[in-house]
This record gives sequence, structure tokens and C-alpha cells, in this order.
Amino acid sequence: MKRFPSLFQPGRIGSLQLKNRLIMPAMGTQLADAEGRVTDRLVSYYRTRAAGGAAMVTPQFAAVSRDSALPYTMALCDDGHVPDWSRVADAVHEAGAAFCIQLMHIGMLLLYSEVVPEEFSILVPSMMPWLKETRNPYHELSSSDIERYMEDFGQAARRARQAGADAIELHACHGCLISSFMSPVTNRRTDQYGGSVENRARFARMVLERIRQEVGREYPLWVRVNASDDVEGGVTLDEAAEQARILEAAGADAISVSGGLEYWSTLSIPCYPYPKGPMVSMAERIKKAVQVPVIAAGKIDAELAEEVIAGGRADFVAMGRPLLADPELPEKIHRGPVEDVRRCIYCNNCLKTDPEAGPGSCSVNPYLYREARYPPPPAKAPKRVMVVGGGLGGMQAALFLAQRGHRVSLYEKKAQLGGQWNVACATPGKEGYAAFTQYLKRFLDRYSVNITLNTEVTRGLVAEVRPDAVVVATGAVPVWLRVPGGTGGSVVQGHDVIEGKVQAEGKVIVVGGRFIGMEVAIWLAEQGREVSLVTRAGLGEDGIKLEKLSFKTLARRLLDLRVPLYLNSTVMEITDKAVIFSMGGDIHTLPADTVILAVGMKSENKLAQELEGVAAELYSVGDCVRPRDAAEVAYQAARVAAQI
Repeated sequence: MKRFPSLFQPGRIGSLQLKNRLIMPAMGTQLADAEGRVTDRLVSYYRTRAAGGAAMVTPQFAAVSRDSALPYTMALCDDGHVPDWSRVADAVHEAGAAFCIQLMHIGMLLLYSEVVPEEFSILVPSMMPWLKETRNPYHELSSSDIERYMEDFGQAARRARQAGADAIELHACHGCLISSFMSPVTNRRTDQYGGSVENRARFARMVLERIRQEVGREYPLWVRVNASDDVEGGVTLDEAAEQARILEAAGADAISVSGGLEYWSTLSIPCYPYPKGPMVSMAERIKKAVQVPVIAAGKIDAELAEEVIAGGRADFVAMGRPLLADPELPEKIHRGPVEDVRRCIYCNNCLKTDPEAGPGSCSVNPYLYREARYPPPPAKAPKRVMVVGGGLGGMQAALFLAQRGHRVSLYEKKAQLGGQWNVACATPGKEGYAAFTQYLKRFLDRYSVNITLNTEVTRGLVAEVRPDAVVVATGAVPVWLRVPGGTGGSVVQGHDVIEGKVQAEGKVIVVGGRFIGMEVAIWLAEQGREVSLVTRAGLGEDGIKLEKLSFKTLARRLLDLRVPLYLNSTVMEITDKAVIFSMGGDIHTLPADTVILAVGMKSENKLAQELEGVAAELYSVGDCVRPRDAAEVAYQAARVAAQI
């Protein structure tokens, strides 16, 4: 009996027949070149997802106007772009999937990009008071502007069909130009485009009708909408249902459901603190309001997807990040074993641009956006490789090496594999991270990696084993504060609290305002504990830039829990009963029974230095080189494995 029978039933949207119910939605990639032209890297990325079994692939949005075409994104604002899109369409079709083009004008989403090109203005339905407080250039659309952008959408649709797209999706969510008209929080107009739900949906309806004039009634066309803006005063679910009915009547063949204003909310790309499928109930409500198919999205794994389709809560499921983590997910769950799926952990590291690794990285899939170069070919001359350290970097390096045909031994000084990744797995909200540990263990066993636990590797042991190559992955350890009392009896590490090695008693002060500090403070506050947070910089600052949506999700939770935040505050001393710190030039004292440190990590690289001259080939990966996030560790492990 197949485990996902509902997901793998054929489905229809308008005249388009799809082989299953799994769709890859549009996601930004930065894989186009600076002029917005297609690259080989971009084509390989989409071809790989199509070959993995998704029924339909929707690339990153197509900008319909020149003033929406950002560097490293694709456009359809003139006929010269058609051959580029045709190239992507051909690759997707050859790999066995349908091809959809999403049309969008970026509008207020420029606020999310943080960089407004000099020649651009941010287009808005109306000027809100809070916009006047920023330095960004804004342009309030006139009636003639609206007519012009409607024509831009119509011509872009013509080009999309000419390029070989099987369908068109109109982007009307997350705060883009059309979305900002639909939302009462951003549309304060008093003319025919503002006020009532019908008026606010007028621009979207007219764009849809203009597109229909170009592509015809039988061509598959649908709209992606916000079921909720997730901000006070924004689109509500009842309003979204009414808007969906209006768009259905205007010719939409389906309604794709999303939510959140990306520059304001975090719902549009829900990360690990969110529960599974936070927008599924919204899709279910929209489905009750319309007769056309509904597409659900947002942190939906294979099991939930099957449940959603089987229960009639939606007709299709859009999986974005899970297909980044494992492009073969549809084939794996269809033909099994499902345990072979490399599951997304929703860390959102894929949203970061890494100066070393390039556009986007994935904590569980180092080959993301590098499909043409990886995985590397089998080794020409297999070697005996010793990997030291069983944390994330060591396990991944060992697996990649074994997959290339090397004979690999993995040594870990503790009784279990995982290293600092076990701390992440124990963090409330990150329970799903353990799936990756189990995945690595399963594949290490499959590729016959010899694992030795409870063994500390020394220079003498390496000389005795005499491997052809050694990969050191000894990780990092938490930093202690160098202040009076910084290692006193009331001071503990955040890692130890998370793993349950120590208990936080009484009044608690967390020192450190990055992810670990924020997570510990939230966890304790949710238990009703009296907790404050002190950090020497702003929240989330002081170090490598944190992924924005995950940070905003945690920061919002801290504020909701009313955790006192002492920002730009330097700890000067820790006593048995208090933390003394400087803030704004003044000295303050906070009572504290337990002080939890989350002030960073330092590399544990002593062994790498000792092995110089002993190992014929010596490499280091992961935090022992420098502390970094899991996506960087994965990519570095893959690069080292490719060199040996």
C-alpha cells in the first residue's frame, strides 16, 4: 500500500492536467546575472527540481515592468527576455514537469530587500504617515499609472505564453504592488481603488481581466493571495475569502493561499518556531468560499500534505523549502523509502546570501544552487580517510567522502554523534532538527563508515593509524565572560540549560542577544519564569548577520512575552546575587539567582595544530576553522570532500 495515495493522484487546474498534487512555488534565487539574464546555474537548479518529481515548477517571479526588475532576478518587461524564459521552460519540460511563470511588480516588497536602486521609487497605493518617516523615495499611483501597469501585466502575460509557460500565476500577496492595493493597512485611497473590499480588489481584478484578453479564456491562470496580512489592520480571513470570490468571477482558475507582509510579518516564510502548516486552516476557509481549486503552502511536509489533500482541505500543496532541501522528495515519498528524504528543518539559512558560498545555502543540502557542479564524481584513487569529530561538520564530511568511494573512519570523543547539533535538537521549537541527525546516521551506516565513539584522537593515534588523509572537525566551545565573577557558581552556559545539564533557578538573566540567548529567554519566559536579557549590542547584532525572518520571529515572541531587554549594555561584574552592567554611561544592577551565558563560541582547533607534519593530507572543516552556521558547515564539508 502506498503511503501517499492522495498526493499522487492527478489533478487539474483549468485546462492544465498535473501528474500529482505537489507544486514548487516561486522563490527568489539570485541565480540570474546582474542584468537579469538566465545562467546555466539557474537552469540546472530548476531542471533538478523538475526531475525530482514535482508536478509543476514555478521559477522566481518575472518582473513585469522595468522599475520592478532588480539585479540578479528575471524579468519579462520586454520581448528580449522571452528566449531566456523559453530556455528554462524547455529544461523543466524535458525533465517531466509542467512550467508556470509568476508575474509580479515588486511594489512595497522593496522594503524587504533593504536596498532601493537609485533609479527606483517604491510604488504605493497611497502614502501612509509612517512611510513619511523613512528616507525611501515613494510614488503614489495615479489612475493613469494604474492603467499603465495593467498593460505591463498584460504584455508580460503574452510573453510568458510565448516563452512556453503552461500556466501563469499572478502574484498578489506578501506586500507586492497588487497586494498593497488589496490590504486596508496599506491602501488608504478614497477613489474607486480604495475603501471597500471590492474596491481594494479592483486593481487585481482588472489586471486579471487584462491578462485574460492576452492569453484567452482557456489558458490556465490563477492568483496567489494573502489570506491574512498578519498585521493589525491588514487583510482578514473573511476579507480574503471575499476577494477570492471576486477573482474567481474575474477568471481565476485557482486561488493559491499564502499570508503575511514580508517587510512587516514573518508568516510568509514560517521558520522553525512556527507549528506545521500555519496557513492550512486559511486555505481550508478559502476553499469553502470558491469553486476553483485551492493551493496551500507554508511549512508543509509530506505527511501533512497527504493529510491536507486527503481531507479535502486544499487541492494542491506548494512545497518550497522542502524541495530545496531535497529536490527528489516527490520521487522518494512516491516510490520509497520515505526515510531517505533529506528533510527541511526550516532554519531559513537558504534565505541568507553567504559571501563565501554565494547566493543561498542550505543546512542539510550543500548542493543547493550548485546542481551543475555537485555531487562530485567518484574518487579516482580511493583513500583511507580519518575524520575527527562527530558533530555536524564531521558527519557530513564523512558521508560525502564515503559517497565518493573513500574508506572512511569517523572518531568522536563522546558517547554519541551530533556535537553542538544536539544542542540545536534540544532547543524548544527545533525538535525537527533531529531528523537530520537520524538521516546522517542512517546514511553513514549505509556507506559503511566505521564509527568509533568514546575515543579522543591524539597525535599518537593518528601516527599509529597512518591514514592517507585526516579531516579535523573538532567544533567549537561556548565562550565565558572575562569579567569578575564570570565563571562563578551562579553562571552557566545556555547550551547546558538547553540540554538539561543544569537548571535555571530563581531570577534569571540571559547575557547575549543572538539566537541562543533569545531562544533560552523565550523558553524560560514561556514557563512563567522571571527572566531578563542583557546584550552588549542591539538585539541580534554583534557578529555575522542573522537570518532576518527567524530573528524577527524570535524578537516578536520576546516582545509578546514582555521579556525586559537591556540593549547596548556591557556586563562589568557578576556577583552571587546580581549582574552589574553599564548602559548609556550609567551603572545598573539587576538581581539574579542564575546567569545564563550565550555570548558566542570559540574554535577548538588545538588538534589541527598538533597534527601538522603527522598527516600526509590534513584538512579542517566546520567550527574548528571558525564558528559558522550549519549551512556554511555543510558547504565547506562538501568542498573538502570534493578535494580529497
